[in-house]
Amino acid sequence: MLTQTNAGQGRSSKTFEPTLKAAGARSQVDVGQFQVLGANLQIVLDGFGSFSVLANNILLQEGLGTHEGHGVVKFEPGNWYPLASWLKALERIGNEFGHYLLYQSGMTTPKNAVFPPTVTDIHSALRCIDVAYHMNHAAYGESMFNLATGQMGEGIGHYVYASVPGKKQVTIESSTPYPCDFDRGIVIAMAQRFQPSATLTHDASKPCRKNGGTSCCYHVSWK
Repeated sequence: MLTQTNAGQGRSSKTFEPTLKAAGARSQVDVGQFQVLGANLQIVLDGFGSFSVLANNILLQEGLGTHEGHGVVKFEPGNWYPLASWLKALERIGNEFGHYLLYQSGMTTPKNAVFPPTVTDIHSALRCIDVAYHMNHAAYGESMFNLATGQMGEGIGHYVYASVPGKKQVTIESSTPYPCDFDRGIVIAMAQRFQPSATLTHDASKPCRKNGGTSCCYHVSWK
């Protein structure tokens, strides 16, 4: 999720220790201590398009946002909202309206992001996803990326970038608690901002979060 994209680099020595819990074949991070920025939620909500009113009802049922009347939900851009509730809402939206809607809403986020001067090509764009993701999430109300120090908190997974030598190809491995389809939308939209010909394939030889895996591996290629 990429509303704020003044992405620096570096990892923090300060960590938020994840609590693991069993969930069928998949162990998941306990997201109860984490929050997501309201500005991000508003962008994703706008990406639901003609399904916005139906999605809004789910958000309200999960205790997210403020009802503005006529089925409209608003988020305060600078406020933090419970990540657990947001993930539950996305799961319900995918189950009730189709996973393509999650893919579509994921694509909306990078299309509306403002990029810093350091993001100049597909490589720097895909590298910055992880930093932007942590900037837009918090642990106990404290942002998980500090722009001043470059410190990054731990506990909500990562988007790990790797370039393929000699090829116009990048691999992104996502271990976030977000749905696979939502992440696919974010990654391909970010790539296509700088390489319109970019395509994405999910590595079928590796686990997928849809099937109980803890991560998904995406290959991005362009001409």
